[in-house]
Amino acid sequence: MKCQSCQNLLADDAQFCGTCGLPTSRHPSDAATRIDLKETNANEPRVTDSPREDPRIGLILDSKYKLIESLGHGGMGSVFRAQRLHIGDEVAVKLLHHDLVREKQALERFRREARTAAMIRHPNVVTIHDFNDGTGQTSEAYIVMELVRGVSLGNLLRREGRMTPERAVRLMQDICAGVGVAHRQGLLHRDLKPDNVIIVPPSHEGDEETAKVVDFGLAKVRDVTAQTGLTQTGAVIGTLYYMSPEQCNGEELDARADVYSLGAMLYEMLTGGPPFRSNNFAGLISKHLHEPPPHFPPSLGVPPAIESVCLRALAKNREHRQPEAIAFGRDLQKAFTEPVSYQPAASVTTRRSPLRWIIAAAGVFVALIVIVGAGIAIQFGVNRMQKSRDLGININQVVTRNSTPVDLRGTWAGTYGPMGTATKLTINNQKGNSLDGVLEQGAIRVAFKGVYDWQLRTLTMTQTEVLSGDGWNLGEDVGKISEDGKKMSGTGKDPLGESLGITYQFSFTKK
Repeated sequence: MKCQSCQNLLADDAQFCGTCGLPTSRHPSDAATRIDLKETNANEPRVTDSPREDPRIGLILDSKYKLIESLGHGGMGSVFRAQRLHIGDEVAVKLLHHDLVREKQALERFRREARTAAMIRHPNVVTIHDFNDGTGQTSEAYIVMELVRGVSLGNLLRREGRMTPERAVRLMQDICAGVGVAHRQGLLHRDLKPDNVIIVPPSHEGDEETAKVVDFGLAKVRDVTAQTGLTQTGAVIGTLYYMSPEQCNGEELDARADVYSLGAMLYEMLTGGPPFRSNNFAGLISKHLHEPPPHFPPSLGVPPAIESVCLRALAKNREHRQPEAIAFGRDLQKAFTEPVSYQPAASVTTRRSPLRWIIAAAGVFVALIVIVGAGIAIQFGVNRMQKSRDLGININQVVTRNSTPVDLRGTWAGTYGPMGTATKLTINNQKGNSLDGVLEQGAIRVAFKGVYDWQLRTLTMTQTEVLSGDGWNLGEDVGKISEDGKKMSGTGKDPLGESLGITYQFSFTKK
């Protein structure tokens, strides 16, 4: 294999060129000279904007920083490569969205967090050089950071899938060291995820790659902004794949919330995917709150001691996790170097107690009996309701015999859910004012039955069965049909969403 930059001959499994230090990616867009700090919806691919499209290129901030190149953007702002005019070197400048510092409380939080984050000096944390709250000569609020030439851990995982345990542990120790020094200063990150970690290639042959953490303190500013109603309704605070149960519940956070996020990141580094997956907002929150993370597949060859440390960090009860990032890194190193003698915490171990398995099996058996019994009862009730509904259809047909029927059968395209995820609705059968069909969102397919009120032009759809995929909670949707029968919109709900105060907006257009 040849390096695409200097054409130096490399080993087939080389990750970086020993001559120029650039990654051996086959995608030039992932070369060094890039900081990818973008945030992304759980179900959407990343899209990198061309630097030439941003009109702010060439902008000079406070007569000190000239924006040269766009490096990425996300939910909190845009990042640029910039030149310090008085010194001549290059830095990274993050321009924050105006909403983040528009309100007085959020502005004060930004000043305080930026000052605290700027005091962190550690080789595994991106250094903050300067900041402006947007109230001075320029109207832009920005943070000036060390320019790190590397690739985000998120992009690295998307490109390579997963890492060897040795490499994952080594990089996670870097991350823990950086996060840990912040914890010792009383600062939480609150938004740890692979896209907030930059992997820096070795500077000299024989050196190892290193990890640097970015965006300390900014998540707290965003949280304050959300509480004051300045952010979009239903906006997700943090990235759900890595959020701790207490953060999902809106509780007060401490260092153990960051430890949970680190555990979720390590899980993905070792297995190639986060501990929990779902195409549904509420379904993902439910898994963080109630489901234990799956054990590592034996085929991956991850030492059991490392798995135990990772699963301890992912404990639902924060009391059972490592107290802070440095302790997590220390346990991880011990598990890697002494896998035989390492004993995981009893509170998170479920494999060593046969009695626990017997009790768990008995509980599952009882639960199955209850579920089967409930299913029979529900089916009996559904049959009775269906008979009543059929009778109601005949009556409704008499009442509305002078109305013009609307044929709703066919395919409808649109969005569904709190994050506006692309969804397809197919109405297969329509008889009178009853209908049935399938809702499709990614790999998830859900069957539904519906009733259409001809006079009010309202449609009620009851989800009856998940045909494929997981993480979906069955619910009910109520919407309005346009007069021409070509558009529908409304809201959906399910028991879990109701308990969290969440409804799901939908909008469809008939093809």
